[in-house]
Order: sequence, then structure tokens, then C-alpha cells
Amino acid sequence: MESLLGFMEPSAEETVEGNSLALKLVPWITWDEWNSIRDSLFSSSPQSVAFALQRISTWRSRGCIPVSVDVTASIIEIQQKDPFFRKDLGGNALQSEEMLSMLYCMAIMRLVNGVVEKTRKKAEISIAEAANAIGIPRMLIDVRHEGSHRDLPSLQLVRLASTKALDWLKSYYWEPQKNVIRRDSTANLRKEIKHKLLELAFCLKVKQTNSSHTLGKHLLVLLMTFGMPVYGGACPDRPHSPMY
Repeated sequence: MESLLGFMEPSAEETVEGNSLALKLVPWITWDEWNSIRDSLFSSSPQSVAFALQRISTWRSRGCIPVSVDVTASIIEIQQKDPFFRKDLGGNALQSEEMLSMLYCMAIMRLVNGVVEKTRKKAEISIAEAANAIGIPRMLIDVRHEGSHRDLPSLQLVRLASTKALDWLKSYYWEPQKNVIRRDSTANLRKEIKHKLLELAFCLKVKQTNSSHTLGKHLLVLLMTFGMPVYGGACPDRPHSPMY
């Protein structure tokens, strides 16, 4: 499974110099942008899908785009030109079955080469073993083999393979990535709440009036709920910065 920044183990060439965490660069500005494009990409609205594809095209121009994002966009873009998936295309559909077969086959080959081959070379195992290790459908391996060494697979076969490829990409990359982002967002919110409560605790006076005494009790309960230490004393001249 790919990690938060695109790959499990970023290479030395892809890391930011001087960054001890060895984080890989990504082409989107924020994870909110990534999440918005994910929603649009898998939307039932052709307009939303077109917007997502245009944005991913911009990501490609910046480089460092994860293979899973690149291939997902490629497959969906082909499906958007295929009258089998888009009944409303009319004269704008790509009518050549051979061209559609070739485009689907190339996208699936890109997926297998970009994901399975990388896993296989690291572990020095066969393509079939590498595919089983990450749960990629066997059909995609067969399509890659047929397209590389034999005749071009039929359009019916590669259409089905494209659907299976998208389902696998959702379970392998898109859904796990979304869950990681949500978990990190919750953790950051919790840190922010703790920091704000700590700032309020510093501002509590040692001698409180009866009216503020009740407020202090409520604040202390909140602090204990979040497991924060409770301090007494006057409010400091300057608020402390959060220590993340």
C-alpha cells in the first residue's frame, strides 16, 4: 500500500535535502485539494470528472505524481471517451475499437509496470508472486502479458479489466489514503484544542471571584478530559506557542 506521500519507501533522489523525515514531494498544494479531486474524479457528473482530469493534468506538469493517481486518471479519461461508459457522447465518442483497446491496454500496462514491477524488483520475485502480494487482479497481469507479447486483447476484455483496475486502485490507494488524511486531521484538531485549553489555564488567576470560580471548575474538567496538566498562577505576558 502506498503511504501518505505516495510511496512506501521514498528513494534518496526523491527526498528533500536536509529533511530527516525523507518525505516525498507531491504535486498538490494541500491534502484538502487532493481530497476534493478524489471526490470529483469518482463523481457521476461528467463535469466534475472533467474538472478533476484537468487538475490532474496540471499535477502531471509539476512532476512527482504517484503512479496510482496517474493511472487512475488515465483509465477514467479513456472511459469518458468510450461510448460503452458514456451513452451521451454522440459524435464526440471515440469510435475506433482498436484505438480504445490500445489505450486501455497501455493504461493497464502502465499500472502493472509502475506498481507490480517495482515490488517485484525489490523482493526479486516473479510478477505473479508480486501481484498476489499486493492483491492486484490476475486479469490485469494477463492483459499486460497479452498486450506486450501477443495480440492486442479484445475491447470487451480490456473494458472489464479497466473496471477491475479502478476497483483495485480505490482499495489499494484512494481509500487508505483518505483514511490516513482523516486520522491526521483529527489528531491535529485534538492538538489545537489542547493548546487552546492550556492557554486558558495559564490565564486563570490564583484568587478567583465566586463568578469565575465556576468557570474555573468547568475548565479544569475539560483539561482533565484531554489529559492536560493544570497550572496555577497569573496569566503570562505572552502566550506560549504550541509545541507539535
